[in-house]
Amino acid sequence: MARKSKKMIESVDLSRKKVKVFDIDTNIKVAYKTGKLIFGKSQVLSQLRQKPFKMLIIANNCPAELGAQLSYYNSLMNKNLFIHRYHGSSWELGLAMGKPYMISILGVNDFGDSDLLSLKTKSNQ
Repeated sequence: MARKSKKMIESVDLSRKKVKVFDIDTNIKVAYKTGKLIFGKSQVLSQLRQKPFKMLIIANNCPAELGAQLSYYNSLMNKNLFIHRYHGSSWELGLAMGKPYMISILGVNDFGDSDLLSLKTKSNQ
C-alpha cells in the first residue's frame, strides 16, 4: 500500500461536495411510505375532531372554505397545529404522493423516515 502524502490530501477540492437540498416532494413520498398520512377533506376533518395531527399540508389552490374551517379548528385546540401551505396545486400534491388524482389536504400523524419536521423549524426562523 502506498502512503498518501500530505500535499495530496490538502489538494482535495472541497467545492465539489454536494449540498443537501430539502425537497418536499420526496419527503412527502417517504412519509407516505414509512409514516402515517391521511389525505382527503372529509377524512382529515373527521380525524382532526378526534385526535389532532402533528402537521397539515394544504395545496396552494385549496378552497378558502376549507382553510377557514382549519383555522377555526386550530383556534379551538389547546396546542396549535402547524399548517404548511404546499407550493404547488392539488394535482402536484397528488403526484408527490404517487397518486393519479388531486389531493387538497394531507394530515401527518407520523413522519416516518422523512424530514418533514424540518419545515416547522424553517418557518419559525
